Amino acid sequence: MKSFKEYLTESKKVYEFKVKVAGDCPKDCAKKIKEALAQYSVTSCSSGKSTPIQESNVDFPELKNVGMTVFDVCTNYPATSSQVRDAVSSCLKKTHSEIRVRNLAEEKETEINLQHAEKSGEALLGKDYETGEGAQQEVGENRTENFLKELSKTKHTMTQYTGVNDQLTPTKPPKAGDVKEQPVNKKALSTIGGKQVKLPTAKGVK
Repeated sequence: MKSFKEYLTESKKVYEFKVKVAGDCPKDCAKKIKEALAQYSVTSCSSGKSTPIQESNVDFPELKNVGMTVFDVCTNYPATSSQVRDAVSSCLKKTHSEIRVRNLAEEKETEINLQHAEKSGEALLGKDYETGEGAQQEVGENRTENFLKELSKTKHTMTQYTGVNDQLTPTKPPKAGDVKEQPVNKKALSTIGGKQVKLPTAKGVK
């Protein structure tokens, strides 16, 4: 059976970041990054992996002809990417434009967004649009004709339900002789069809 300490160690959450530094880095760069992030309890920091100099870099589009060094940093306490960038920028004495910091979720999202960012070199102007077989059947008049044919095949029928209210709602219309007209009191009507107006009588007049 595992001890409480082992369970606590396994459930302990860590926070991982990709710290990218453009240009030259000092030899003790990893050590300085650890010192800068000491308040977040750094558990590990890689020695740094350098990339060759490129004319343009997707992480630093505003910088030209620079290399990049990537550090994998892991902390015990949570921090935002901007907080880590501010601390690293201050300790290395570099501007924010020379530092890029992303957590693993942000880094993965950036990779997905840049999957089709590279130019293929193939000109699309004047190239025929690729269509599958029968694509013309889904547009224009052909689509209208097919749609009307589908509607003609569909039969709309109503289902009659029986229940306790059948006596209140007869299925057959009443016959003419079954409806009895109510007698009209002609005396109560005036000549113009409204109710007869009763004139007031003057009291005390002889």
